[in-house]
Amino acid sequence: MKNHLRGNLILLLLTVVVCCVLYPVVLYGIGRVLFPTATTGSLVDDKGNDTQGPARGSRLIAQPFTGDEYFWPRPSAASYNATASGGSNWGANNPRLRDRVSQQLGPMVVYKTGSKSAGPDRANPRTPQQDIEAWFAAMPDRLASWASDVSVGPQNWAKTDLTGDKYGLQGDFIQAWAKAHPEVIGAWKKDNPTKTDDPKPEDLVGPFFASFAKAHPGKWPGVVEGKDAAGKVTKTIEPVTADSLLVANFFDLWLSDPANADKSVDLEPVPVDLVTASGSGLDPHITLRNALSVYQLDRVAKKRAKTPADFEGVKQAIADLVRAKSFTPLSGLTGEPLVNVLELNLELDAKGNF
Repeated sequence: MKNHLRGNLILLLLTVVVCCVLYPVVLYGIGRVLFPTATTGSLVDDKGNDTQGPARGSRLIAQPFTGDEYFWPRPSAASYNATASGGSNWGANNPRLRDRVSQQLGPMVVYKTGSKSAGPDRANPRTPQQDIEAWFAAMPDRLASWASDVSVGPQNWAKTDLTGDKYGLQGDFIQAWAKAHPEVIGAWKKDNPTKTDDPKPEDLVGPFFASFAKAHPGKWPGVVEGKDAAGKVTKTIEPVTADSLLVANFFDLWLSDPANADKSVDLEPVPVDLVTASGSGLDPHITLRNALSVYQLDRVAKKRAKTPADFEGVKQAIADLVRAKSFTPLSGLTGEPLVNVLELNLELDAKGNF
């Protein structure tokens, strides 16, 4: 019996040493010799060169480029955090996914050049954002209808900049409005007669927006920047008719309205990977189709062109660079051409002027 226990213990220890120590060390050593860059995370410096020192990023992990002068990566459910890799797991019929996508699309969509909706003036075409704002203002109680029919958008608006238990400007505004307009709390209590806790801002979105729409027909509670006596920038919420959040929140409803069917047909198609996250939330690539779309290429070229007259030349130069940096997985055997966003943006910065 004792010999069996000793033999099993020795076997266990040998297995742990070989599998958990020697094997990883040997593989790591071979990797450092044959693939020094890959074993340290495929890091690159500010010039896009492989590095094992101070790094600008990794070729394997997406970064949140947000400036108009850069190509944008795919959205990330993990906020581009490599330690929290994963998808949102929201299905196609999940309201939260639809709301996130429409929030992203609203401020960026454009009409096709030369389309009826864009109008005859190619230098100053009409935009979907202008049509969304006009459509919103055409019905004085549109805001109240939105709050009663949609569950995700209004609550997300109320929780903007929510940190822990501290609400941002929107949440504080709802609470202040509810104090000044008792009908808001009254409507909530009527719908929730058994609740004894004080309502949170997101609980009051229905009666709040209904009350706001009644007081300010055809207006949206937009964030307006100003300056105080000391010159410090201040932000307040005031009734407005044009606002990026208005467009973001009402794009989906505007698009679904049969009265706007002809305008929706005139919208420039949006590459799917521009608004959908990858399974890991860290995909460093976008499709070539995405990079060359008006939502990426035109925006970057416009920002990097010194004058409007330089736009077409800069656009062509950047498009050539994008194609040169593209590749097809497995040596062209599968998938469509991709572009590494980090490498492309670093190359743009290295080029400087076009």
